[in-house]
Amino acid sequence: MSQELVTYIILGSKDRLSKVKKIRVDEHEQCLHLNFESEIEKTLDNLVAKAKGGIIVLLPPSSTPNQETREILKKISLVNVSAWGWFKFNKNRKNILQSLGKITTLISGVPSFEQGLYFSKRLYFSVGGVGSVGISPFSEISKRLQSRLDPQKPLAALSIRTKNLTLN
Repeated sequence: MSQELVTYIILGSKDRLSKVKKIRVDEHEQCLHLNFESEIEKTLDNLVAKAKGGIIVLLPPSSTPNQETREILKKISLVNVSAWGWFKFNKNRKNILQSLGKITTLISGVPSFEQGLYFSKRLYFSVGGVGSVGISPFSEISKRLQSRLDPQKPLAALSIRTKNLTLN
């Protein structure tokens, strides 16, 4: 392996991202920040196009996949097939909103922001990119990806180091 296989993109406002550290990555990973305040659709498309990884992972601020999940993402990238999915809910963060989010994810196939989202770069551009970003950042892109391919089984929950999972 001599290339980046996975690109992590941390989403947030400019102010929020200035307070968030990038994920420690190895030689097969890349970590970028995405300011969610300015022309998000165009900015995300450009960032994905410039990303070196074959798998793109969109993460809420102050969250990271565990080491085992990171290895799984690298293997998915190595196989070089179209794939997409999300992460399980974190069991340590139980609340009423999370319970509603689990039901919504189960019914609609749209992950909540706190779950994160991953997809292959090739699949992302084959569905025309992110589309429009509304109240739920992953709603439109999930629908587009699902129209092309069923999601993978959810990966292990993200490690979240904050109580504030908003973009601001």
